[in-house]
Amino acid sequence: MKRILVISWFYPPINSSEGLVTFKLLNNSRYEYDVFTQKGATDFSYGKNVALENRPNVRSIWAKSRTIAEWRSEAIDYFRAHRDEYDCIMTRSMPQESHEVGTAIKKEFPDVYWIASFGDPIKSNPYQHINGTLHSYNGTDNLINRNKGLKFRLSPKRMLYSAAWRIKNRPAVKFRRYLAKLEDDALKYCDCVIYNNESQQRYMSTNDKILKKSVVLPHSYDVTFYPEKDTAPHDKVRFLFVGHLDDIRTARPLFEALKDMKESDEGLADRAQFDFYGDMSDNDLVFWARNGLGDVVKLHRNVPYLESLALMRSADWCVHVDGNIRSVSDENVFFAAKVADYFGSGTPIFAYTMNSGSTYEYLKNAGEVVLSYSAMEIRQNLYRIIYKGYKADQNREYIANFDAVNVAKRFDNEVVGRFLGRKEE
Repeated sequence: MKRILVISWFYPPINSSEGLVTFKLLNNSRYEYDVFTQKGATDFSYGKNVALENRPNVRSIWAKSRTIAEWRSEAIDYFRAHRDEYDCIMTRSMPQESHEVGTAIKKEFPDVYWIASFGDPIKSNPYQHINGTLHSYNGTDNLINRNKGLKFRLSPKRMLYSAAWRIKNRPAVKFRRYLAKLEDDALKYCDCVIYNNESQQRYMSTNDKILKKSVVLPHSYDVTFYPEKDTAPHDKVRFLFVGHLDDIRTARPLFEALKDMKESDEGLADRAQFDFYGDMSDNDLVFWARNGLGDVVKLHRNVPYLESLALMRSADWCVHVDGNIRSVSDENVFFAAKVADYFGSGTPIFAYTMNSGSTYEYLKNAGEVVLSYSAMEIRQNLYRIIYKGYKADQNREYIANFDAVNVAKRFDNEVVGRFLGRKEE
């Protein structure tokens, strides 16, 4: 079999979720790959700080481009020049431009087998509906209005506000249409679609044809990336959060719970410490400062990927936060790669998320503590952990499903195997 060409803007040494997911998958596969990527631009990443080396089956091909637009063209030109070396390609998003490369290659070379991997929805990302960046809050196209009645839909005032928004935000409307066409083309022309969870698969597979050619491959962890766990007891219960927070994926419910706990016990900081590494919304930062949570909650800058894994191993609990997107979707369509990293650390997880969706199922099946967005419920469970010594009963046999070795085996058998089966027909 020829080498498979993987087109991914993000890849180590760039510290990004998509690049690391791709790295773990390819380097645990039994097939051989060339990764067309870049290492000069770090936008939308955590910097250039991942000290990982490819195994012998993977080679990185570094583009000269400095922008995504240039890289997209260079990737297409690279394939044209090396067409005889590949009969299978895989495009990874984010960013979405990688699927534009796949569409262009597939149209020019129809016999090439194309695997399109989607980290998140592109055409109708729930966040874009909730934050109003691409959709008017008064528009019927905005999914926050999906359950509104006929009175709302026929309201002249609503129509006026929606029309005014579209006129004022023409670039956003144009970009929204671009994203829709990009995703539709990718799902139409690709030969195989990879989703990272079943909820995303249901959300994005708009017809049976797409569903039949799709495969769910969850994010994974690589056990070789973690240091030995320090088993020495801590002087207080140590909670750790690593990753990105914003006004939708917010720490506010946890902070409200800690505020209430501090009012009941001024010595809470002697019993527990919460370390947050990464970004946080201004609203959360203001709440943290105004309510004097600095003695309990310590804020830190982003850290290199391997250092973050070491921090996970040394913590007593890893904290996971999902955004509440129920206004747009009945289930959580996202699966954060950080959950898989948490699984690999062996440290129990304290999570609050939607009570429907794959992430909820994964965490519950793994025996983790999974809660709603209720500050009271979070407080009650923190009390059990901090004051009563509660320990999670993790299901390590289930968690092994997210081991990179096992996920790569499924990729080899269900994705690459599908391509090989077609070749033999």
